[in-house]
Amino acid sequence: MGKSALAIFGTIMNKIIEIKFGSHLYGTDTPSSDADFKGIYLPTAREIVLERVKRNISTSRPKREFEKNTKDDVDSEIFSLAEYMRLLCDGQTVALDMLFAPDNFQVFKGKEYHLFQTIYDNKDKLLSKGILSFIGYARKQASKYGIKGSRVRAVKNVIDFLNGCDSTLILKDPAIKSELDAFVNFQNDEFIKYVEGLDNNGGTVTYFEVCGRKFQFTNNVKYTTAVLTKIYNEYGHRAKLAQENDGIDWKALSHAVRVNFEGQELLKTGHITFPCPNRQLLLDIKTGKLPYKEVEFIIETGLQELEAAQANSLLRDKPDEQWVDDFLYDVYSGIVKA
Repeated sequence: MGKSALAIFGTIMNKIIEIKFGSHLYGTDTPSSDADFKGIYLPTAREIVLERVKRNISTSRPKREFEKNTKDDVDSEIFSLAEYMRLLCDGQTVALDMLFAPDNFQVFKGKEYHLFQTIYDNKDKLLSKGILSFIGYARKQASKYGIKGSRVRAVKNVIDFLNGCDSTLILKDPAIKSELDAFVNFQNDEFIKYVEGLDNNGGTVTYFEVCGRKFQFTNNVKYTTAVLTKIYNEYGHRAKLAQENDGIDWKALSHAVRVNFEGQELLKTGHITFPCPNRQLLLDIKTGKLPYKEVEFIIETGLQELEAAQANSLLRDKPDEQWVDDFLYDVYSGIVKA
């Protein structure tokens, strides 16, 4: 492999560490995989004093719109020490993956590498159960094809049911209500249900809820169908294709599963293992070898397990901000005074 962009950065900045990242770190690389590198650097005294420290510097080959990377591409990103600490304390996946990258993936160690070692040695002060980025990322990725796929089906099932009803009638009309009751019970779907709520006067009222959208039983069929049709269309063409196992971004789904398992391991053990222990599963997902419904199930149950792991984790509630401030002050003030 040729020289990485971060190696070039090393001629103009005090680089602490450079890590081989992405699919190579996860163990999910294929012959067509590009190369990714992440790193941390120390700013100069002038940059610190003049408040011109760049949080991160990225390099990649200029590409045309929609052009994907090839196996010959090298994408690199380097963070200032302060920015890396912020990402780590926020529980960002990129910072945590860098922290737990095995030694053989640390392709460059600068003269200030001991700073990274100090961070690792004090990780118990920095890791917390508030890893919202893990949960947020998994939810975001899953929403494209996972949970959203389930929502699409739920909305479509309700629309199909309503299309068989008299559009002029209201939902509580006896000609519809009994059939609606049977439909909801038969579906046994978390996204299709009756829920209790408060009306404008503070009284208790029952709503018909579909994917979080509540309908009063005084709404007529025509209105309810129109609202649900709008929701269905907003889910987008790609999410609908997921129902037919077509047009799916398998790479995005593999990332959702990977991040989910990483988050669970971190919350339960305070560690993340690389390459990923479930890398064969991730590869099978990434290359589209598993049926969509199976991947969807893994994602949906995984999200529940991730949230349960967060609730039961023994990690601290939040990072030791005082330790972080003292650490950065000692390092940056030492640069300015030198």
